[in-house]
Formats: sequence, C-alpha cells, structure tokens
Amino acid sequence: MSKTRIALLILPIVLSISIPVTLADRCILPVTDADVYGPAQKAIIAWNGQVEYLILSTDLYASVDAKVLEILPLPSKPEVLAGSFQSFQAIQDLMMTHMPRAAASQYKAGLEVVFHKKIGAHDITVVKAASVDELSGFISDYTREMGIAQPSMREGTAQIISEYLARGYNYWVFDLVDLNSTASSLEPITYKFQSPSLYYPMKVSATAKGTTEIILYLITPNQIAETAIPPKMRMARYVPTDLPIQFQVTHDELATIDKEVASLFGPVILIYPPPPAAWFTAIKYEGNLNDLDFDLEIPERSTPCRSIKLSTDKTQYSLGERVKIAIDFTHLLPKCTEIAIVHFHQIRLEVLDANGKTVQTWQWRTNNDLHQTVSWSARKADQYTVKASSWWNGKNLEVEDQLTITIATPTSPPQDILPHDFEIQWLLYGVLIAITCILIGAAITYLLLRPRLQK
Repeated sequence: MSKTRIALLILPIVLSISIPVTLADRCILPVTDADVYGPAQKAIIAWNGQVEYLILSTDLYASVDAKVLEILPLPSKPEVLAGSFQSFQAIQDLMMTHMPRAAASQYKAGLEVVFHKKIGAHDITVVKAASVDELSGFISDYTREMGIAQPSMREGTAQIISEYLARGYNYWVFDLVDLNSTASSLEPITYKFQSPSLYYPMKVSATAKGTTEIILYLITPNQIAETAIPPKMRMARYVPTDLPIQFQVTHDELATIDKEVASLFGPVILIYPPPPAAWFTAIKYEGNLNDLDFDLEIPERSTPCRSIKLSTDKTQYSLGERVKIAIDFTHLLPKCTEIAIVHFHQIRLEVLDANGKTVQTWQWRTNNDLHQTVSWSARKADQYTVKASSWWNGKNLEVEDQLTITIATPTSPPQDILPHDFEIQWLLYGVLIAITCILIGAAITYLLLRPRLQK
C-alpha cells in the first residue's frame, strides 16, 4: 500500500452566498459512537471525457462533539487542491443568468440555500490499497498516530468498500474532520483525476445516517439526457416553473467557476459572441442516505435525445446519373425533454470527395422533425462521402450520420464487327471447306481406281 500525505489549511472566509444544495459524497467513519448526519451536500463536477475536476464541500454535524474520518474512493490517483466557496457563488450566478424568461418572471428565490458556518482545516491523506484489510490497517495506524480512538466501521461499510475495490477503485482519500452538534460547511476541496466516465461515488454515503437533499452541478462536453442519470435522481428544475436547469456555457463563464475547469474544455475561440464551450446540467436526489445504493457514472457519449438518419437510393452510380439523398431528423426521441429557451437546430447536408473537399452543401433551420430529399449529380468519377448533422443554434454539434457512394465512368460497349470483315471471314471458311472437300474427293477417287490401275 502506498500513500501521499497532504495537509491543507484554509483561512476562514467570511461571506454570505445563496446557492442550491449539492452533493459531496464520502463514506463517514465516526471516531466516537456519535451518530453522524449529512443534512446538505455540495459538489461541482467538470469532466471533458478523460479528466474530471471535482470541487466539493459537505455540511455535517454530529449528535455530540466528535471527529469523523471521511473516505472518498476514486478511479485514479488524484491531485488534491484547496477549493473555494466562490466557485459555488459563480454557479449560482450562472443559473440566474441563464434562467428562462418564463422562470425569471415567476422567480421567488426558490434556489436559495445558505452555507452554514465554515470549517477551514482539512487533514487529507491519499492511499492506494488493494484490499479491505489494507485499508483497515491504515486506519488503525493513522488513528494511533493522531492520538485518537480507532473508528468503528458500521455494518455494511466493509462490504461497500470491498465492492469499490472489486470494481478497480484503488485510490482512497481520507479526511479527518472535527464536528459538533451545529451543522457546518466544510471548506471546499478540489480533486483532479483521470476517469473514463463522469463519476461520483454516491453509494459510499450510505454509511451515514439521515436524510439529505443532493444536487450535482455537472459540466460536460455534450448534453446529458435525463435517461442517462440514475433512476433515483432527476433533473433539478427552476421553481416554480418546473423548467430543467440545463444550458450551454462559454469559456469565460467556466473561468468564473474555476480557471482549471475552463482549461478542461479546449482553447478559447476569439470570436464574438463567444461560442458555447460546454453543457451545464443540475441533477438532484432527495431521500435517505441509506437508500444510496448506486453511483453516478455517465459514459463519454450518453444516449442522445435527437436522431439524424441519411440514405440514398443506391450506393453505386454512373457519371452523370442523378443521386437521390434523403435526410430524416428527429427533434426529440421518446422520454426526452426540450430546454425551454429560444433556440434552433441547423441541419447540414454535405457531399465530400475522396480528398475531403466539400463539393456540395445544403442547410435548413428547424425546431421540429425534418424530412428532406435532394438530388445531386457528380462532375467527375470518384468516391464521395455524404454527411448529415444537427447543430444547436448552428454552433454545437448534436448528432451526425454519414455514408459513402461511388460514381464510376461508364464502360465503352464493344465495337461492332464491320460487314466486310464477316464476308472475308466466311470466304476463308469456304475456301478451307472447298480444299478439304477436294482432297477428300481425290482420295476417294484414287481408292476406287486403284484396282483397275494395278491390272
């Protein structure tokens, strides 16, 4: 087992901010027999398909003054940094800025949740382990070193830890925190690590007691469909309109959250107005902590809510022959919902030659399903790629499809044999037949006359 010790001391910041409650799930091991609760949990999760940047802060309290050891399982070795409550303030500002008009006209401060008293010190250790015994051994050594009683593992905690290990989660973050009976917000901590999917450990929080309201702020390169999130969670919504909290954000807006978050989503494009760089989605869980029997894991491309299909009447054509191309765009697939903001979908159809050069394009704008058929004729024989795509507000790719067709030069029909060639050919056949007949006749005559000649 290897470990890296990181001590983070954060000066207390006096501020009052209004943000929604969000998730920051970690396994709780009490160092005394006091019951530990998680009344509110907060997290920002930015993921670009390879790297995840997790900013989290948890509201915790104990039934009596106590120490707790929080545990967070991760898929790879994290870089641990001090976070800031300003990141959550920026999230609040973005949600207000992007609030749909229908929600803004009825807004009655439904998003406000105030942070509790801040705790400005963390004692964090990152451990790599392959078994529950290794983790238990580390906890025993660590608590002995810190001069505190060894924490007790609740029933089922060892089983949950074992399940994470079996799934390949070998890196564990331990955070020792002092608690009392007053709910307090832990200063945010940031974890940056490699992950093949957008990941958040929900199940590990089942070791705590109580009920909680959880909201995760997700920042991803692609739009997340509600069908991609766990069944016990749902899209967070603006109150009281019930409109989903989901919109696109620019690099500048991401930088207000954290510059590292903005750097995950490619270089800044210097055009005005600035194009969107990522999607922002808020998802929610409400219920008992011991009902958290799942983790949030969303792969790189979740099931899209739109569909585009491309077809041609055949795949091979002769030069000069008309090619019929049909495009079918489905605006919303079953169980999908539309963001209630003004927007359009730009449908693009392109034909490219074998060198990738565009030789023909078509475009349409729609907010509904679209079916179009076009006709096109190639100017030269080649292999062509036909591509169809849908773009949110003409800027961000949503779905695409493509196929390949071949345009060939017609082969020349065989030249007809001229009439005099037939005559010469048959004349030669006749001469050969005549000569053969003469030779056969001469041979028969000789055989008939031979007896008389001998006499």
